[in-house]
Amino acid sequence: MYDVLKSIHIIAAVVWVGGAFTSQLFAIKAQRSSDPVDLIRLGRLFEYVGLRVYAPASIILIIAGVLMTLDRWSFGQLWISISLTLWLLSFLAGLFYLGPKSKALAELFEREGPTSPEGVALRSRLFLISRTELVFFVIIIALMVFKPGA
Repeated sequence: MYDVLKSIHIIAAVVWVGGAFTSQLFAIKAQRSSDPVDLIRLGRLFEYVGLRVYAPASIILIIAGVLMTLDRWSFGQLWISISLTLWLLSFLAGLFYLGPKSKALAELFEREGPTSPEGVALRSRLFLISRTELVFFVIIIALMVFKPGA
């Protein structure tokens, strides 16, 4: 059972982390695009994919991780505690900030155009938070691989 859970955990992580990395590449491409509609499409796409792919993958990942921890590990281990904390921060940021603000950004650019000062500032905040999230993912992956203190 542990190996099944581990496989599910890894597949969900690949979807979630791979999606976040790919989203960054799309964001850079859209930001550099000469077509202002690309940023609008990107905001709509992030909101759509975030709620339908990234959030479910994240939930599946955490359920499998918790079940594996109950089976073989301990929540008192530092590498697990840090990973859970970073997962929670990332999940909450995606659910309550990145997803809704991506939608708001698309709407703002539709109304005011891609050069809107408010839209440009929001886009910068979204990119900063999503890139910070990628750093969290790298830390979590390293913790899962090396399991310091285990």
